[in-house]
Order: sequence, then structure tokens, then C-alpha cells
Amino acid sequence: MRARLVAVAAAFLVAAGCSSGTPAEPPPPATTPAAEPAQAPDSADPIGTVVPLPGAPEGVVVGTSGIAAAGVREPDGVVLFDAATGVVRQMVPTTGAPRHLSLAGPDGPVLVPLEGSDELLEISLADGAILSTATGVGRQPHDAVQTSDGTIVATNEMGGGVIFLRDGSVVGELPPGPVQPGGVAALGPFAAVADVQGNGVWVYDGATQQEVAQAPIGVKLTHAVTVNQTVAGFADTDGGTVLLASVDPDGDIRQIASIDAPGNPYGLAVDPERRLLFVTLTASNVLRVVDVSDPAAPRTLGDVPTVTQANSVAVDPRTGDVLVTGSDPGASSSIQIITRAELPVG
Repeated sequence: MRARLVAVAAAFLVAAGCSSGTPAEPPPPATTPAAEPAQAPDSADPIGTVVPLPGAPEGVVVGTSGIAAAGVREPDGVVLFDAATGVVRQMVPTTGAPRHLSLAGPDGPVLVPLEGSDELLEISLADGAILSTATGVGRQPHDAVQTSDGTIVATNEMGGGVIFLRDGSVVGELPPGPVQPGGVAALGPFAAVADVQGNGVWVYDGATQQEVAQAPIGVKLTHAVTVNQTVAGFADTDGGTVLLASVDPDGDIRQIASIDAPGNPYGLAVDPERRLLFVTLTASNVLRVVDVSDPAAPRTLGDVPTVTQANSVAVDPRTGDVLVTGSDPGASSSIQIITRAELPVG
């Protein structure tokens, strides 16, 4: 497959390479700051249950067993806890603090990129065992997902481009592409990568380790999430929206919807069974709930108040309960558990 540029606002395709098999020229080095969450005010009255957590949490995931994992700093590591109660099961120390976490399967293992040591760990949800440690994973690996063929694609934030891993080892890498890649979403065989410097989205084929498409989506994107097998969501943190984009069987990507999300949207999570998208609005300590039953026509259902500095969110697949991290190091680090009954409904 050859790279193709899919213009969001156009109805035609423009070839990305000079000839078949020739990659597109990378964008110029970044000259402006990357997108970041807002510095949130103190939260007024978060709903649900707020449970203290050791260390300041960032990324959070929940497996089908009901065991959750949160990446924390000071102390650095991954905390495993019960998603329903917040009761801590154990702490897995790491070399440096992880930010993004993802699941390689419905119940793990947890993919843990370590920005400080350029490593990627796979950790068992069941007992916290470190199943593999890959070294030399770029310069500050930021996020990682597993594509349907079993390839892990990690974003090389400070080196640009992506790293490919299999069986706990690096097997390949591609240069920019995205000069400062951030969040990544798995879409079947593809990984869709956002550039926090504002250069849009890149699509990679995990099996062939090739870049297959790029699109100038959004203003400055940070997080990415899988909505379904062909649609991803991207937090346009500087643009104040969440953008939904579809990827076709050839890997070509195009924007299909825009969701209003004022106030530096950042954390994203999807409940695939109930077809709900959750967005943290970091400027106002708010969680926005969106019906994505039809990704081309999303409907905002309402907002609920969160803990301070709600940078990340996850869904308990068993119940539809939602977990939000309180990531403010100056406040009491915490996990907020919002039951399904407390969320707005359409």
C-alpha cells in the first residue's frame, strides 16, 4: 500500500509520496509548544466515590476481571487495585513514572511505556508480574497499543515516529512522520498516532511496519482512543473538540465528526458495549459523556463533576462504571469511581 494524504475537508485524495513506495517528507521540526491539559482549579464537588491512591496517578485501565491499573509517580510505578472499590492490591515499582497505559487484551497484560528509561513493560493484571521488558524503545516512549496481528506500536515522543515490538523486543522503527507523537489508538491491523505539535494523524500497519496514510486533523491532538474497529477518537486539546476519524481497509483516514469539548479536553475512554465516549475537560474538572452509537452523528448526553486535574479516564467493562484519575500533585492524589447509575443517559 502507498501513503495517501486524506484531506479532511476535501472529497479527493492527494498522493503523499513522490512515487509508489516513497514515504512522504516529514514535517519541519516543532517550533511551538506541544498541547497540554489545562491547570485545573480545585474541584468543587466530585460525584461518586473518591479513594486515595499512593502516588499521583496518570494513565488508568480496567480489565474484564475488574482489576484496574494506574500509572503513578512519587513513588513511581503501577498500582493494581479493585475497580469497584479502589482497594489497592499491590504496587509494581518501575524505573520512572509511566503516563499512558493500555491493555494488550481484554484482561491485559498492561502495556507500560516508561519515558524515563526508554523501556516498555508488559505487566500481568492478575498478580503484577512483569512479563517482558523491552529496552531501547526510542526516546521517551509515550503511549503504546497492540494491533490485531500482535505487533505493539509505541510512540517515540522525543525521537519522532514510532517503534514496533514483538515478543518483548524492538523489531523495527520509523522516523517522523509525527515529530512529537502522543496518543495512539488500535484499529484492527492499524495504529493511528496523534502528533501533539499539531501535525495531524499518522496511520501505521503493524504487520508490515509501514506508514500507510496521514491526515491534517485538528489543531493540536494529545490522546487517542479506539471507538470501534474502524473509528478512533482524538482529543484536540488546543482546539477544544474531540474529533472522530474513520480508517478504511487500505488504512486511509478521514474525519467524520467533531464533538464540542471546551476547556482543554485530554483523557478519553470508550465503553464499547454501551457505545459511550468519555472526555475529561481539564480546565473545569468535568467529565463529558457522549453517545457514539452512530460515530458520524455523536450526541453529548451531559457532564458530571470530577476530582481535581482529571487527566485520565477508564471504563469498567463489567459494569459500565467510570474511573477518573485525580492527577494534581498539589492535591490529594485519588481515583474517582462513578457508577453507571450516576452518569447522564440519553
